[in-house]
Amino acid sequence: MSDWAEEVARAESMAQRTEVTEAAAESLFDAVHAQAEAAGDRENALKTEEFRAWMAARNATDAAWGAWSIKMDAKPSE
Repeated sequence: MSDWAEEVARAESMAQRTEVTEAAAESLFDAVHAQAEAAGDRENALKTEEFRAWMAARNATDAAWGAWSIKMDAKPSE
C-alpha cells in the first residue's frame, strides 16, 4: 500500500471513530433533551454540558472528514 493510501486509510479510520463518539454524545443529549421536554423546558437542554459535548463531537467529526478529504485530494499522480 502506498504512503498516500495509508494516510487516507488512517484519516478515514479517524473520521469513523469520531462519528462513533458523536453518536454517543448525541444519544446522551437526546436523553437530556427528552427530560427537559417532559419538564416543559426544552430550551434548558441547550444549556447543558451534554449539548456542548455533542456540538464539540460534531465539530470533531467535521474536522476529521475534512482532513480525510484533504488527503484524498492530495492523491499523487501515477
